[in-house]
Amino acid sequence: MSDNIASLFAEDQVLTPDDGELYDKAIQRWSDTAVRRAKYIVLAETAEDVSKAIRFAVENNLDLAIKGGGHSCSGASSSEGGLIVDLSRMNQCVVDLERRMIKVGGGALWSDVDTETSKYGMAAVGGTVNHTGVGGLTVGGGYGWLTPRYGLVIDNLEEAEVVTANGEIVTCNETKNADLFWGIRGAGSNFGPATSFTFKLFPRPNPIWAGLLVYPPSLLTSLFDAAAKWEKTASVDESALIFFGCPAPAFIPMLVVIPFYNGSAQEGREKFAPFFALGPISDTTREMPYPEVNTLHNPMATFGDRKALKSTTFTTVNAEHFQKLFDNYAKDLPETKASAIIFELHPFSKITAIAESATAFSNRGNWYNLIFVMRWTDPAQDKRVRAWASEQVDFLRGEEEQGVQPSGRRRYGNYAEGDEKAREVHGGNFERLAQLKGKYDPDNVFHKWFAIPPKP
Repeated sequence: MSDNIASLFAEDQVLTPDDGELYDKAIQRWSDTAVRRAKYIVLAETAEDVSKAIRFAVENNLDLAIKGGGHSCSGASSSEGGLIVDLSRMNQCVVDLERRMIKVGGGALWSDVDTETSKYGMAAVGGTVNHTGVGGLTVGGGYGWLTPRYGLVIDNLEEAEVVTANGEIVTCNETKNADLFWGIRGAGSNFGPATSFTFKLFPRPNPIWAGLLVYPPSLLTSLFDAAAKWEKTASVDESALIFFGCPAPAFIPMLVVIPFYNGSAQEGREKFAPFFALGPISDTTREMPYPEVNTLHNPMATFGDRKALKSTTFTTVNAEHFQKLFDNYAKDLPETKASAIIFELHPFSKITAIAESATAFSNRGNWYNLIFVMRWTDPAQDKRVRAWASEQVDFLRGEEEQGVQPSGRRRYGNYAEGDEKAREVHGGNFERLAQLKGKYDPDNVFHKWFAIPPKP
């Protein structure tokens, strides 16, 4: 270990390849494709630790990566031969019930947030997989079950503490360093790690109705017809995910729906009546605490194996197009049976109520997200699997562009593998972000995730 870095931190805060199992565990990621062997891993405990680690990396010309939940498939939270700032020890969550706020450490997971807020009968807008890191989901935008009623995660962010490229610890909100606050809400990976977030909280006095509905492939057209019927009248207290997946125990291609309703089981079944009319072959829906809802997706999003994310958006629930996609999914890649294709049907009126220019997030529009979560084990299949997913995305985008593609369609960075162009992800906000990058990170220290070239 370098004597220089050893003198900056406590003995148990720095790991190197010589640290064996501790080091190997620290470089593990959600996807095996994202593992890199860093020269140093700093287990930060304070914003000051983060500052020192960033300064050390810059002064010693080390590649720098920031690790929160470690969900990036591209390796954005990893570094080959460089320095990783691991925020996992900074997972504190403190509720201010009087102000209806929660202050969350930059290394917390959404499960940490759910556990703490549920003690007070409250909830924050978070993701749909609770072992995702708060930081990555937030600075990329953040969709979740509560989005239809309250908006994106960033729309409920009140303040953040950020460590910039020169090691300065900066507090930003709507009135203090407002330009940085604008930038981190959608493009935060370009400006430095957030060491804390302060979010709005909302009362959760009642259980949520949710669960899994499973259907055979023969009902695909009927299922998407039911989805089209439901989404036309869906309220802000309703949402749904539709999966192409291979659930246990048979591990054969099936259709899975996760319905969500902020209310009773009786009301939920009435709201989602078109789905029940089809006669699901399995139904686990019931009333449950809100934190449990955020675990329903977890079995399909476990750690390990090789993964890739691709995504696009769609404006209409088109059964014909989705039938073609399912047929391709079922026949083309049998060795990737753990892969899933996910249709996010979050009503979007609350998202589009905020102007695209109000934050750096550019995926606001009258459309839904569609995500390819590719999963396989053989490295020899890397190119083939990624190419297949890209081909399906191109097919869907081509179909959408035949008369229904809205102008200004953007990409959602959190559902990508990093191979999209930054200008495509950030759209009309790109030029303003480039100027902001020139102010806060002129040397492009933070370049791992949709890096924006700094503009002087």
